[in-house]
Amino acid sequence: MKRLILLFSGMLVSLATFAQQDTIIYAHRGFRGLMPENTIPAMINALHQGADILEMDIAFSSDKQAIVSHDPWVDYLITLDPAGKEVAPGKGMPFYEMAYEEIRKYDAGSKQHRDFPHQRNLKTYIPRLADLIDSVERHVESRSLKKPWYSIETKTSKSRDNIAQPAPEEFVKLLMAVIVSKGIEDRIIIQSFDERTLEIVNRDFPDVQTMINVNKGTLEENLARFTFQPDYYAAAPALIDAALVAKCKKLGLKLICGNNNDKADIDRILNLGVNAYCTDYPYSVLKL
Repeated sequence: MKRLILLFSGMLVSLATFAQQDTIIYAHRGFRGLMPENTIPAMINALHQGADILEMDIAFSSDKQAIVSHDPWVDYLITLDPAGKEVAPGKGMPFYEMAYEEIRKYDAGSKQHRDFPHQRNLKTYIPRLADLIDSVERHVESRSLKKPWYSIETKTSKSRDNIAQPAPEEFVKLLMAVIVSKGIEDRIIIQSFDERTLEIVNRDFPDVQTMINVNKGTLEENLARFTFQPDYYAAAPALIDAALVAKCKKLGLKLICGNNNDKADIDRILNLGVNAYCTDYPYSVLKL
């Protein structure tokens, strides 16, 4: 299969043409290899680095604000406290015990990430999903760019229900309320390792695209967890081979390669013909 990598800045494909493109590039946490993850500056920068889809994670504050964060607590690896000081190692204060007004005071961009030495740091905050969407939409409109897609992961698990996050029914209700209020339901993919939230999205918002994330098991085993077939199957790189690509094509299931920055592995998987690739660096694919 011929590979087509989109090299032009800011030009994003619509889902209507998704199936016709050979490889779509996901900006994992907004290309966190370049800028602080899950922040507004990272997402806007990703648009100008060739990203087709902006990937992000959702947590919740105590006042039920959907915030963009990989973990449901303050991450000491990437965050400074409101006074600009280091956060103690380990799991920090749960966001679900903090009002958003307090969360916003933390610095989510000044600290250098130990795994991403080329990351450009700047002082910024942990955004609400609503604010991130508004900022991105204003940016693309002011520059006459095509409107982006958003792939939003529900970071849910049974052990965290009503402790570190709302339970699935409320989680989806609160999340989708933001999405619907912004009028972007037709440019959203809801992804998760937790089938519970995807089942609720499919039940209550059947036109919204869904994606199952997996890092183990066979295609058959993972799909058996659902009462419906999600639109996308995001598999860890080690799980992807020619047989999986063929099975997904037969089912009409779009195959996404989970996050990976290894160039040799990227080359192997792109040559198999996956529909999309998730990476922390645009260079991982665009410089091949």
